[in-house]
Amino acid sequence: MPIPLIPAAAAGLAKLGIGAKLASALGAAKGLVGLGAAKGAMGVGSAMKAGASIPGVLGGTGARMAGQGLNNAVFQGGLGKAIFGEMGKGQIAARLAPDLMFGGLAAATTPGDIGDKLIAGGASAIGGGLGGLALGRAAQRYGDTASMMADMAGSIGGDYAGMMVGDTLQRGKDSLMGGAGQTAYERLNSEQQAQFADQIRRQTMATGGLVPGIRDEFLYQSGLG
Repeated sequence: MPIPLIPAAAAGLAKLGIGAKLASALGAAKGLVGLGAAKGAMGVGSAMKAGASIPGVLGGTGARMAGQGLNNAVFQGGLGKAIFGEMGKGQIAARLAPDLMFGGLAAATTPGDIGDKLIAGGASAIGGGLGGLALGRAAQRYGDTASMMADMAGSIGGDYAGMMVGDTLQRGKDSLMGGAGQTAYERLNSEQQAQFADQIRRQTMATGGLVPGIRDEFLYQSGLG
């Protein structure tokens, strides 16, 4: 019978002590391969962490995604879509810019404190903006020119409506602060009327000689004073 070569070879290697050394070498090689894989995984993780810590690498992508989601929610979905419809950002800016400008003008010219100014400016801007957008969208079916003209008319009407709401809010604010429930212009008018009445009273008393130490110049020159 032929003697199997593999068992004989294995037995020979075992007698010479080569088999144990070979097994040890193979185990060491496996360990090196495993260590290299672990180091490689650690290197990838470190690179990802470094990228996340550098502005504009991973963080910039997340910020852009969040900004795009907010833009979609405000302008293209839900309440934004109901208000702005299919208008783009440029169209929205063109429609709202005049209303914001007149709102700022109303805030700057309104007398009173900062609360009165904010109420007047906010009511004018919001009323004009919403009124213009509502009529503009309603007339969009007739073309862009008709929509723009309707937007202007709606802005004027909405501005007047906003002023009425703002006046109501200012009267409520004045009442809460212990006043007579007046708007900023009504308070200014009352103050000016009181000053004018006091001025007339003083002039009348001075002319009639009712104020001690003051003589009427006409009477004095005529020898009557």
